Amino acid sequence: MHFKNNAGFYLRLISLLIVILEIAVYNLNIPIKILLLGIAIFVTLAECLLFSPWSRHPSDKFTEYFSYFVFIILGIIQIFIKQSFLVIYYYVLIVTTAEYTVKQNPKPKHIIIIQFIIYFCYFVIPRSLKLNYHSWIGYVQLVLAPYNVQFWSTYFISYLYLNLIAKNNAIDSLNKELINKVDQLQEYSSKIKELTLIEERQRISQNLHDMLGHSLIGLRLHLDALNQVIDTNPEKSHQILDKSKDIIDHSLVELRETVNELKETKELADLQSALDELKNAISVSEEVKVDLKTYFDVNKLDITVKDLIYKTCQEFITNSIKHGHSSLITIKLRLINSEMTFNLSNNGADAKNIVASNGINGIKHRVEKLNGQVNFSNNDPSGFKTDITIPIGENIND
Repeated sequence: MHFKNNAGFYLRLISLLIVILEIAVYNLNIPIKILLLGIAIFVTLAECLLFSPWSRHPSDKFTEYFSYFVFIILGIIQIFIKQSFLVIYYYVLIVTTAEYTVKQNPKPKHIIIIQFIIYFCYFVIPRSLKLNYHSWIGYVQLVLAPYNVQFWSTYFISYLYLNLIAKNNAIDSLNKELINKVDQLQEYSSKIKELTLIEERQRISQNLHDMLGHSLIGLRLHLDALNQVIDTNPEKSHQILDKSKDIIDHSLVELRETVNELKETKELADLQSALDELKNAISVSEEVKVDLKTYFDVNKLDITVKDLIYKTCQEFITNSIKHGHSSLITIKLRLINSEMTFNLSNNGADAKNIVASNGINGIKHRVEKLNGQVNFSNNDPSGFKTDITIPIGENIND
């Protein structure tokens, strides 16, 4: 991994070491050989000091200017050694430039252009002096010179490849960030549901306290008044008693509604227990049996899906007994490929002409609200069935 991250530096270093060896064995005048060796050794040391994995890399501007300087002074070696391994160093440096270009925003296109001008002066022009420039063919040959093609093909292929890698890395990073955000949203959603449930219970408890407190105080006042007139004014006493009965009746209605609301909130919190209670309440006698099967943890479902399941079970069981005269009611809940299937069936009377009652319309409305599908049909060999599919979003099968 260390070599992979610093492959450009190592390849440039190996190329320069080969160039130094090349100069050492090449047949040159001693002063020229010393000059070329000095240039090659200087660039090698500069590479090690500035760009090695263990050094503190210079600023982008310094790196850019250093690349121009290196292109120029190494070109001197190319003048004296025509077929030098130095060209490999240039190509590796071109790849490094492509990598640098990809990482910058906006793209510094001038860097590769300046490098090409220097490269063109040292590598292309000396090899193109004998071309016939009196004809357009000579200029075409200059443009399509092998060194030109090699330079630009090296740059563009490297740029496209490195740019693709950068885009893929950016996409991977965004995907990881998105996954983290989704996990956070799911965590926040769970906390919000829990807080909503707590707030709902507190609200119901407060309503219960306010309603009973007000009713009991009113009843106490009426009883005090009754105590004062019960022996002297029978007619007034009956009026007070009638008002007291009205207060009690009204309080019972409000209490029943509040208890039902609290019961529904509890049922949605622990749907599995609520469904078991529905089953046991019906299966207490041998006349009707409810076969309930849940193949995953229904308590992990969203509260709106829980509401659909519970109310649909209530409606289906009631209709199966009241209208279908069923002796067996089957309810199955499955989760397959992030889609919940909810199948209810009975062995009662066939529904030849299905009339959309308030119950059926309520089921349809709740299913459509959750982007699901519902189908009502006859059960085989007899009876009635309801098939519901709901997209859940994630597989929570045990």
